[in-house]
Amino acid sequence: MDHKEFKQLLDRYTKGLLNQQEMERLENWLDAMEDKAAFDSLDKEELSASREAMFSQLTRRIQQPSDTVRLTTYKRTLAVAAGIAAIVVTGYICRKSILDIVAPHRTTYAYNKQGYITKQILSDKTIVWLKGNSKLVFPAKFEEDQRAVTLEGEALFEVSKDVKRPFIVSCGSLTTQVLGTSFNIRSNKEGEVAISVLTGAVVVGSDATRKQIVHTNESIVYSEKQASVVNVHPSRKDIHEFINGTEYDMAFNDASMHNVIQKIEKKFEVKINLEDTAILNNVITADMTDQSLAHTMEMISQALNLDVRINDKMVSLRAKK
Repeated sequence: MDHKEFKQLLDRYTKGLLNQQEMERLENWLDAMEDKAAFDSLDKEELSASREAMFSQLTRRIQQPSDTVRLTTYKRTLAVAAGIAAIVVTGYICRKSILDIVAPHRTTYAYNKQGYITKQILSDKTIVWLKGNSKLVFPAKFEEDQRAVTLEGEALFEVSKDVKRPFIVSCGSLTTQVLGTSFNIRSNKEGEVAISVLTGAVVVGSDATRKQIVHTNESIVYSEKQASVVNVHPSRKDIHEFINGTEYDMAFNDASMHNVIQKIEKKFEVKINLEDTAILNNVITADMTDQSLAHTMEMISQALNLDVRINDKMVSLRAKK
């Protein structure tokens, strides 16, 4: 698919004219794209014209809606197109950004190779560190009533807290359900699944075994062949192995703010801006492990009397007046 055809499909999408085959073609092409500039060959005038055309077409369509349902639909379509146009006008199209707009409930995959650790931040801000030869299957956007993923291999999960939507991990025939906690899951070719809980508690079970609760610093090993569960206690060495190579451990002891900021930026993939560089002169002692970005920044705010503003991937810090 060339750029011209791609823009034509986007244009038809904003008009609500895409059929199922065209939608699949658009999604497949976006999936095959690399995360790099897809419109580098287009000049600024063409990019601007493309954006203006999108807005003009949609504005005309919402001029005279026939009923409330149509108005709601048009507003949603306009919002979608606005998101697409905003990405286009910057001079590039990111495969993931467009896919998240066009097909928010699509199935997405994350892979990892032996000897490496790959971090994946899900749409609900849950952080997953994939280890070994592993594969994670998840939706670009979770459903309103639950957050379900499938794991093959091993991963460390730091689940974002959401009491209304349980987080469900399917690994082999074992299902793990949580609301917000951190735990490590490891499966092997012999049909064994080991779950170790670092914080909180999880509920595990399968069709062949009863459900049971696994608490902090507890582990279970489930055997699919024997349909049995063995309770074990992870050692300090085991726990160190679970978090090694990740940014999970966020405990600081008289740490410089420069070091703290670097770790926060790396873990949450954000950029922290300081309105006053004197903030870097502070040291901090706090355990921010298994905390969300918002709670982490709130802890820093209270400890150092700072104002914090979070805007998506941008965080600003300044001294309170």
